Formats: sequence, C-alpha cells, structure tokens
Amino acid sequence: MVEGCTTGYFQFDSRNDGLYIIVYPPQNGGRTANIDDVMYYLDKKKIECDTAKLAQAVRAGSSTKTELKVSDEKVHQYSEFGDYRISADCMKVEAVFYPPFVGGGVLTSGEIIKDLQYLGVKHGIDNQIIEQILSHREYGEAYKIAVGTQPRDGSDGYIEYKFNTELKPRPKMNDDGTVDFHTLENINHVNKGDVVAVLHKEDRGDDGIDVLGRRVPPRKVKHVIFRYGRNLSQSEDGTELMSQVSGHVILENDKIFVSNVLELVNVDNSTGDIDYEGDVVVKGNVLAGFTVKATGDITVSGIVEGATVIAGGNITFNRGIQGMTRAVVKAGGNIVSKFIESAENVSAGGSIEADSILHSKVTAKSTIKASGRNGLIIGGDVKAVNMIEAKTIGNAMGTNTSVGVGVDPSMKRRVDELKNSLGKLGDNKIQLNQLLNALRKKQDAEGGLDEAKHELQMKTMRNVIMLEQEINKQKKELEELRGQIGEEKHACIKVSDAAYAGVKLTFGDQCMFLKQKYDYCQFVKEGADIKSAPI
Repeated sequence: MVEGCTTGYFQFDSRNDGLYIIVYPPQNGGRTANIDDVMYYLDKKKIECDTAKLAQAVRAGSSTKTELKVSDEKVHQYSEFGDYRISADCMKVEAVFYPPFVGGGVLTSGEIIKDLQYLGVKHGIDNQIIEQILSHREYGEAYKIAVGTQPRDGSDGYIEYKFNTELKPRPKMNDDGTVDFHTLENINHVNKGDVVAVLHKEDRGDDGIDVLGRRVPPRKVKHVIFRYGRNLSQSEDGTELMSQVSGHVILENDKIFVSNVLELVNVDNSTGDIDYEGDVVVKGNVLAGFTVKATGDITVSGIVEGATVIAGGNITFNRGIQGMTRAVVKAGGNIVSKFIESAENVSAGGSIEADSILHSKVTAKSTIKASGRNGLIIGGDVKAVNMIEAKTIGNAMGTNTSVGVGVDPSMKRRVDELKNSLGKLGDNKIQLNQLLNALRKKQDAEGGLDEAKHELQMKTMRNVIMLEQEINKQKKELEELRGQIGEEKHACIKVSDAAYAGVKLTFGDQCMFLKQKYDYCQFVKEGADIKSAPI
C-alpha cells in the first residue's frame, strides 16, 4: 500500500508464481481506480496479462480491497513513475503519476524535476505542486506541474481626433417646427495653437516564456503616425498635432489638413451661413438671405444676391452684387466688384472700385471709383472721404443721385464729443490718483490700513486701470477721426464724361444740386462753395 494516497488506486505485485493486481478502494468516497489507467500502465511497461481478470479486479476493488492473479509469468518490478505531456503551445506541462509495484521505489521531488529537465522543461516548474503530489498522491489525476509565462498583449496605437470627422450638414429645427437652413455646423473651425489630434502610441506588450525557456512574443500591434499637410506642427514629444493658423480642419483618407482659406462651391442651403476665421473663396454664387463672414478676405466668383457679406480684410466680387434692395457688404479693407446694384449698404474701410454703381448706398473711408467700360454712378447715395471718380454720374432722366466726399458732419460732432469726454476722464484720473497718494501716505505712516480703507484702496486702483483703458480707447478713435478729417481738405469728385442735372453733390456739411449737365470736370470745395474745375 502506498502511504498518503486516499483515492482508489491499483498496484501490481510480482511473486514467484506470477503477477498479481491489488486494487484499493478510495477513502472517504473519493475517486476509484480506473481500468483505462491500468491498461495504459500495462501498455507503457509492455506487460501482458489476463485483461478479463483485470477488469474483474478493478470492479471489485471499487468497494473493497481486491487481490487477483492476472498472469502466470513473473514480471520485473517497476517503481513509481510519471507520464509528462507538454501542450502544443509549450505553455504547460501536465503530469499523471502511476503507482509502483509492491516493494517498488517511489519518486522524490528531485527525480520529478530531473524528468522534466530531461524533456527540456526549463521554466515555470511548480515546486509547490510537486510537494503536494508527493504528500497527497492521487494516481491517475492530471497535475499542471509546469506553466509558462503568458505574454502580455499590448494595444494598437490610435489617433484621437479633436474635431468632428463625419460632418453631415443638418438643418436646425426651430421650436415652432420650422427648419433653419442657415445654421448647419458643417465646418470644423480651428484657432491658431489648437490641438487637432492626439497620438496614442501603441503598447507593444511584454514577451512571455514557454516551459522550454523560449521567448513567446505578444500579438503584433498597429503602429500609427500622424499624416498631415501644411499649417500643422507636432509637439516636442510627437503626441500632439497643433494648428499653426486659424481656419478649419478636415480629414481626408487619414490625412489631416488645416487651411485658413475656406473654399465653397456656393453659399446656399447646402452650406448655411458661413462664419470663418480666415479667408473665404466662393467659386459660385451667394444666394439671397445667406450670410458670409470672414476675418480675412472674401472672394466670390459668381453673383452675390440679397445676401450679407462681411470681411475683416478685402472683398472681391468677380461678377457683382445684385442686391435686391437688401444686400449688405462690409469690408475692413477694399472692395472690388464688377457692379453694385440695388444694395442696401456697401461700406469699406479702404477703397471701393466697380464698373457701375446703381441705386445703392455705398460708403468708403478712402476712394470710390466707377471705372471700366461703363463707369456709372446712377441713383442711390455714394460717399467717400477722399475722392469719387466716375465716367458718368446721374442720367438724363434726372434719377435721384447723391454723391459726397469729405467727412460726414457726424464725424466732426464725434470729435467734439471725444474731446469733452477725454477732458472729464482726465480730471477723474487726477482725482483718483490723489486719493491713492493719500492712502499710500497713511499706509506708510501707520504701517497699514484698516479693512475699510484697504478695500477703498483696492477699488480705487481697479477704477484707475479701467479709466486708463477707456482713455486709450478714446484717444485711438480720436486720432483716426482727425486723420480722416485732415484728408478731406483735398477731397474731390471727378467726372470723365458727364454729370447730369439733378445730381446732389456733398462736401462735408456743404451740398449743391447740379442745375445743368457738366462734362469732363472735377468738383472741389473752395471756401464755403462747391465749384467745377478742369481735370
């Protein structure tokens, strides 16, 4: 009997008269001896015997100790041994142990380890399991006696986009059930310095080791890099992609593009209103009712209908404005248009140039020129600070046409207002500084201020800062207005063909109605009078 074995098991006993099998029942209702284990043992050791008697002994031994002769031949005595099976992936070794013949030797932990080493097992041998096997044998059970170290699989690298990569223009539903085609949110706006994408580097994982001591690589992971065009730069560690300009960002075939020029086919229901940091180029038309705003320049190749177009820079209309009496066009710089017709308001911080200006309100801080083949200014109200130049002003039908140069009287009134305001602000600043000086002297003399006076000191300092900001703002506006008023001294209206009777001429706060046709001349202001002079 084998000491420490509580499950059912068998032993062979080689005697002088032949080979016997002894089958021991399990203790405490455990696992019984298995005929398959017996047959495997015989096959492994090349022993022949009466299999029918073997089966009879195993059945009987499930409940009581059974001893039965199974062969007349005397067989060599075998010791306890283990059968070791390495898995296909070489990540584990399972061992099944078989009992010794009666009187045979039993395994030691050192012998089991030598068996494993003989098979090439170098890694993951579980000594605790071996000690458990030897102290509490369970023959026929499969023990996981060695386990390799599994590789730690990493993760793919990926790029996190900080903008909508699947823009789908959708009109906004209003509370009243109507559809607003003006607000579509179909542009990914970006400011200079914004992070547009973040690269999350791949985790390559860690190697494993199989029971034979060989490296087991983790699964392959995806390596990613930024793919991008101009106006973008990477952070020092290469994990962030930042915009170098204000504009918009798009993704095309995994490549990121940033541009400060927004190109559109038309501005209509498919785009909605446009509000853009940068330049806008419209290859087609801007339809009535829509708005285009840009901090830079705006260029429209087609017609601008009754729309609103506002640019911080220059505006160019290659065909022109068909205003429908409601078009509003404002530019911080210059405006160039093929024609301007029926516009509610066209204004420029620089100059305006068009082939014809018809029935529109047009103002410019510099010059207005109706040049080109027609060179017409007919109807409406056209004003510029420095000069207005056209081939023809008005027409023979006496259409109400007003043209004016110089500074609007309201600008002069604004200059007076600013002078008065700056005087008052200056007085207030002096008073606040006097109060601050008094508080500082008291603080120096007494070593500090009580809570009320300290609060007064802080409030006064804040008021001084706000006052200085307002003074600087008004001074800047005053300087600009004075510059424009200075330019009006040389203001003139030039006509290279004809100015018709009924045209109203305005020079600052002076005006004159033409009572006759004037050919090829210029109008200037002399003293309080407006006179014609040769060009």
